[in-house]
Amino acid sequence: MTYRPQEYWERTLSQQFDLRGTGEPGLPLAYNRACYELRREVLDRALRETGFDPRGKRVLDVGCGSGFWTAYYTGRGADYTGLDIAPVSIGRLKQAYPGSTFLLADVSEAGLEGTWDVVNVIDVLYHVTDDARWEAALGRLARAVAPGGLLLVTDLFETPAGLAEHNKMRPLARYRAVLDASGVRFEYAPLRPTHVLLNRHLGFWRFLNRAPGLLLALDRMLLALGLVPRRGTNRLLVAKRAG
Repeated sequence: MTYRPQEYWERTLSQQFDLRGTGEPGLPLAYNRACYELRREVLDRALRETGFDPRGKRVLDVGCGSGFWTAYYTGRGADYTGLDIAPVSIGRLKQAYPGSTFLLADVSEAGLEGTWDVVNVIDVLYHVTDDARWEAALGRLARAVAPGGLLLVTDLFETPAGLAEHNKMRPLARYRAVLDASGVRFEYAPLRPTHVLLNRHLGFWRFLNRAPGLLLALDRMLLALGLVPRRGTNRLLVAKRAG
């Protein structure tokens, strides 16, 4: 099957317009809620340690999907703009959040007008599988960050084998090369792991996926202790544009 991004995400979100549609569709909603709860906690900590409060700030959320980050940022008083490639996402979120702005666009093709204090690109860019389109998207997003603003991106930042057709991971060096070539100067914080056991193929131990509350508690402990595998772990890159 050839991966066609708009068709894929329109079909996926139409079938499951919740966290399964943007997370692990083959696992229960409770499992996906645990994964996203941990993502939220990691982002909370990153913003707090960066000294960044979203209240009153302009936020561009790329790949707004079923609206998890929409709720996150609007609930914190941000001036929110959501962007997605899937019409079902934009249509439903416009109805749910009439005070926010939503754009139907492919960030690898469409230009972005204006700048934002936060450009939130969580679990999105590794779904852009064509390298030229990925570079175009990342360059546009870099230039869309306002001076002093943040670019938030997640990836494995390595190149594992055996990925699904709609996934392609890139190493950190490639991200930094594109960002540095964008004409925008960024300061990079250390990568932050977003999960340990959650959001990971557990092999023989996959029966633990039926206990997402236990996995969430274990991940919180392992992240706090810094006991994170060096490979195969999704991580958050926080890049701050020089003011």
